[in-house]
Amino acid sequence: MKVIIKTLFWGSIFFFFFITNQLFAQKKWSLQECINNAFENSYEIKQRMLEKESKNIQLQTTKTGIAPSLGTNVSQSFDFGWSQQADNLMINSSQTTTSFGVGLNMDLFKGLRTYHQITSNKLDLEAILFDIESAKESIELAVTAYYMQILVNKEMLEALKIQVQLSKEQAHRIEILVKNGKSSDSELYAAKSTLANDQLSVVEAQNTVRLSILDLAQLMNYPDVNNFDIENEIDSNFEAILNDNIDIDVIKNIALCSRPAMKAALSKIELAKRHIRITQSGWYPSLSLSASYGTGNFYRFNDIIVELPNGEKVILPNEPFGSQLKNNSRFSVGISLYVPIFDKLSTHFAVKQQKINVKFQELQLEETKRSLIKSIEQAFTNAVASKEKYFASQVAYTSSLVAFQYEEIKYNAGSSSNYEFNEAKNRYLRAQSNLIQAKFDYLFRVLILEYYGR
Repeated sequence: MKVIIKTLFWGSIFFFFFITNQLFAQKKWSLQECINNAFENSYEIKQRMLEKESKNIQLQTTKTGIAPSLGTNVSQSFDFGWSQQADNLMINSSQTTTSFGVGLNMDLFKGLRTYHQITSNKLDLEAILFDIESAKESIELAVTAYYMQILVNKEMLEALKIQVQLSKEQAHRIEILVKNGKSSDSELYAAKSTLANDQLSVVEAQNTVRLSILDLAQLMNYPDVNNFDIENEIDSNFEAILNDNIDIDVIKNIALCSRPAMKAALSKIELAKRHIRITQSGWYPSLSLSASYGTGNFYRFNDIIVELPNGEKVILPNEPFGSQLKNNSRFSVGISLYVPIFDKLSTHFAVKQQKINVKFQELQLEETKRSLIKSIEQAFTNAVASKEKYFASQVAYTSSLVAFQYEEIKYNAGSSSNYEFNEAKNRYLRAQSNLIQAKFDYLFRVLILEYYGR
């Protein structure tokens, strides 16, 4: 009984891990899942996020710069030795001194420099956020391209497998004809050679699929390549995508308002203008406030004897510590005004330099806008060409399929040669390959336009 229970227990454990492993191995990733995973594991995005944190800390540092600075100090000194009095008498004057102090400094006005610096840091942080979005878009396009390539390679593999099946049927048919004396051995060997070449093409296509999957997994920084695969969610919507009308003017208008590259260029213009304000603060006077409080204690190790005018001698004792702290306290408040008169024109030239930078950033905005419109127009032109290529490839595929079917009927009836049959089959394969390439090329072009127009 114990043996049965143990067997059932370990059998259940094994079955559980087997099913879990199978479920994990069967998981197929959608395009969006691949993109999200690439975002999470991208070293470039992680570096950008660290830059964002750094800029955020810089912003907080500038904000706290408005607050006053407050500090305290404590000092202790010891003095040992002898000193000469007015009556030339040498006495032991060893003593110790203790002092305490608190100081405060605060900038009241610096030509609004801190205010403009805070605004500048906010714009700098905003630019980093747009850079992160741009990096994400680049990764998204790369993942989409790799994803599409896998789908292309998989469909090519399936087409080649069909070719292998046709070659097998052809070789089997000729083998039967040879046994019945109705065909020659040379035709049989030619059919087997064609079958071997087709099988080799399948092996090469399988390796191409594995390499393309590896490329995508490495782009995503996904470690378990052996259990990684994708699902074909795009192909199922192809007819709807094919019938959609693309309005390039709408895409341009949306892109010019929403693309991170455009927003980043605008932020850099505002940042450059704010730097002018920061530099101009050097022409304004600055006003600062300072305050301090201090006290101390003085202690003599030896009493001092003082002789009064009447000849009486009095011993001066050390005053109590608490009384000295109270009696020796002092407090001061001060305001300092600095008015710049001549700084060797350094602020003047610095302002001119910042104005040049504004013009440079404005030109960068125009260049970004021109480059964006150019990319959209090229993507639209490529999409239109890909759509036309797909329709042409579809016609060629249908024609080659019908021609191959007729050739197959003629070959089975013995009215066509093995060479003619293989030629028709190869034309059919090329047409099918061109159709697959055209279909996924158009899908990718449409996805690029959707990326610009969202």
